Amino acid sequence: MVRRRRVFAALALLNAIELVGVLAVGPGFWIGFAVTGSLLGLYLVHLRNRAIADRRRRKVQAREAAWLAARQAEVRREQARRAAARRETQRRLVAQREAVRRAAMGLDREPSDLPVAANGGSVSYRRRGGLRGRAYEAGGRHHTA
Repeated sequence: MVRRRRVFAALALLNAIELVGVLAVGPGFWIGFAVTGSLLGLYLVHLRNRAIADRRRRKVQAREAAWLAARQAEVRREQARRAAARRETQRRLVAQREAVRRAAMGLDREPSDLPVAANGGSVSYRRRGGLRGRAYEAGGRHHTA
């Protein structure tokens, strides 16, 4: 960009010098003025064509960037939808496991379905059948005391 400005400035300055030469010195500078003027005109046409091509290129790049952004947004939406579906499936699985656990423990029954305790309505958590295993006093082949 800087180089283009320098070239344009140099051609414009040369053209101005040639025009001053025509006015100050004589008509012999008209040939130089015609050459530098035509070069300046051609360079302006070149700059205009380049600007148009750059604008087209930027439009194409912007269109491609917009297309890419739309595709990425679509992918992100699909990923979010899949993640939500996974979370919902996980929540259902946890609820199902909890229901199976409650059913296995008998917690899913209504209070009216539960049996009435035999000792006046209170619940005892003691085991009914004695202790597990044998008492130390019962003896055995490993107890020597």
